[in-house]
Amino acid sequence: MSKRQMLMLADVQSVENTCKTDPACPFVAFEKSKNTFGFTLAANGEVVIYTFSMGDDYPDNTVLTYSHCPDQPLLIHERIPTFFNTISPKYWKNPKCVNPLPRVGIQEPDETTDFWLNEDSPSSDMDVNIPANEDGDDTNDSDYDDDGEDDNDVDEDYYNTDGEDIPEYFSDEDEQVKMHPLLAHDIEQVKQLAGNQAISYRMFDALGDIDIDLQLDVSFLQDLIAKAWCLNREQPLVVRLHCSLSKYLDENSPQVSVFQSSKSNQPGVCSQMKKITESFLLGHWKSLTNKAVLAHLKSREKSPSKTCQRDGHRNHSNTSRGRTLTIPISFSRSSSSMSQSPSSESPSPVSPDSSSKKFGKKMFPWQPWQRSSSTGHSPPSPGKEELHLIPAATQDQKQAKQIPSLEHGFLWQMYGYLKNRIPNLSEFCVVCDEPHIFQNGAMLKPAVCERELCVFSFQMLGVMQDAAENIATGAEVVDLLVSMVLAAVKSRRRQLILDPFPSVVDPKSSKELAFSPKKKNFDRLESTLDKFSSMTDMLAAGSVTDMKKQMDRMDFMAYPLLQWIISSNRSHIVKLPTNKQIRFMHTPHQFLLLSSTPSKEIAFRKAKQEHGSIFAFHGSNIENWHSILRHGLINASGTKHQMHGAAYGKGIYLSPHSSVSFGYSGMGHGIHQPVKKLPPVQEPKKSACRFLQSKNLRCIALCEVISSKELNRHGHVWVCCNPDHVCTRFFFVYEDGKVGDQGVDTTQDKYTKDILSAMADWRTL
Repeated sequence: MSKRQMLMLADVQSVENTCKTDPACPFVAFEKSKNTFGFTLAANGEVVIYTFSMGDDYPDNTVLTYSHCPDQPLLIHERIPTFFNTISPKYWKNPKCVNPLPRVGIQEPDETTDFWLNEDSPSSDMDVNIPANEDGDDTNDSDYDDDGEDDNDVDEDYYNTDGEDIPEYFSDEDEQVKMHPLLAHDIEQVKQLAGNQAISYRMFDALGDIDIDLQLDVSFLQDLIAKAWCLNREQPLVVRLHCSLSKYLDENSPQVSVFQSSKSNQPGVCSQMKKITESFLLGHWKSLTNKAVLAHLKSREKSPSKTCQRDGHRNHSNTSRGRTLTIPISFSRSSSSMSQSPSSESPSPVSPDSSSKKFGKKMFPWQPWQRSSSTGHSPPSPGKEELHLIPAATQDQKQAKQIPSLEHGFLWQMYGYLKNRIPNLSEFCVVCDEPHIFQNGAMLKPAVCERELCVFSFQMLGVMQDAAENIATGAEVVDLLVSMVLAAVKSRRRQLILDPFPSVVDPKSSKELAFSPKKKNFDRLESTLDKFSSMTDMLAAGSVTDMKKQMDRMDFMAYPLLQWIISSNRSHIVKLPTNKQIRFMHTPHQFLLLSSTPSKEIAFRKAKQEHGSIFAFHGSNIENWHSILRHGLINASGTKHQMHGAAYGKGIYLSPHSSVSFGYSGMGHGIHQPVKKLPPVQEPKKSACRFLQSKNLRCIALCEVISSKELNRHGHVWVCCNPDHVCTRFFFVYEDGKVGDQGVDTTQDKYTKDILSAMADWRTL
């Protein structure tokens, strides 16, 4: 039996024994099995059943369910007695199991402790004693030890209620916490450089383990981006490393978990960050030893210039939620933009000097300056079969994988690397963590790239499915996505515009792709799409299993293709409820449409503060939107994707006048001619149908555009040559040739007010 299992059994037994000693205890009906523990609360006329489901990593990732809301489980990361102590005072006296194990809890180092390593510091274990109180007695800083009782008495009450023997692993030999000096130093460095809130830890000295929580701030994300990623921007993203307390780098690579404490169902971004962290550890942990890193740090400490530099960092550290990081690492522009401006006294980013190169060459061959340019890692060259798939990396993307120096310890290096990855997560495949092969760079939603190995891994092995799943795709949005790909495959230009072409594994032969970009079978794809069930029938199926069976009867490739259509969408689309729709657009099919990555939105907001912004329409045929949602709006002038003339130069064509964009939206090809007359505006019928009923569709997007010199205005036609200065905001669909109000001019205040009002409702969607 492992130590964690023994700890779990001891915790369960102690809670049960404590309750059974008092006949008046409202907690009754204890039930336990190998991995579950439950009890019933009968008090104040209510009966609630609590059930704990525990795993091998107890006390982490314990799932708690309540009988009154079984569909809303709670994920907790604390021991059962600790949780029990939070709920029991409301219904019962304070139980004696307030401190299950004084030596196990969140331990903070004494602020007066000198964590820097002197010449006599051993490279093995270091004893970090519990701080003494004012009376000189050794106490634990846990909030639980308030009654002043002797620690041994508390342990005896807790684990020996019925006279049973105290478990062997809680022996008196564990009264002192042993932490490796390098680990203590690394923790202190993160606190000094990023603030106390950037890192916390919990020591399990009886187990010889420690949980280190790196707290990554995500408050820089816009509300809608955070919602698209299913994150709570008010809480940090926690990267937990479970490693050896005394051996640190000399032990096996740490176990990793990534979560937000407020989320019972962890978002896909957590899975992606976990994979990134594990890959980082896999490549770097084995290359390091405590002895080598200690020697490296000591050598830098002997240098007066390095000492002054380090002291300067400590003097300028910021504790305001870690937003301003005066740190010697080269964060990307997007990462640094999310913080307040650093102090003018802040040191410049550290470049690898001769001494770091000297040590890096011998001990740290994986350091970025040994293999890549100063701008960051260059992704591995694609194989010969993928030479046409060249990623269009942004500058932020190039810097995203840059690894900070080891100058301030391994934890600080990892903290900086992970923090730098967040703004650009969606620019990388969730399976291989290589830049997406889409030619126009990054989009908002995490997704799997088109590399065949990643497609097989994702569809057949389920690798990273929780990271790329479209969690909250509404039925109306699925209906829209299917309509777009169907229009593309039926177009005369399908060879060009059906991009990306589906990559779907054959369910009857898992070693082959039924649909492949390298062997495009448009007729087979069109045949499968034509056999799709209607959205009404899909919803009527009742369950995913029944829906799959229903679609399999029509075509065995239908359901896998539907999965690809949903998961390949990289834009955030939400159907606007009726009371939040833009009135002058006169269609019930209105959607919020966001496609920019956090880094692009940050750059957009910065440009907006400098130049201001304005709204304009972009019209394009329905057949083009399958590609636009996955590639973004691009400057197609002079390329094979250009549909219309470029009379006003190269760039993205926009217009403040709806009539102009409606004209573009109804044209499949050719040169645009000004629209002389459009059908009159018709109010949408008051229909209960949620879905599109026609295949004759027109679509236009409402975009926000930076009012800079890069926006060339030619009357009713505007051209923006900088794609980063155009962000989609809303999307409108019209059926059977109908259009909205042709007199809309977004430069007029009456229309701008309605648009801004709709944007203000984003947070409630």
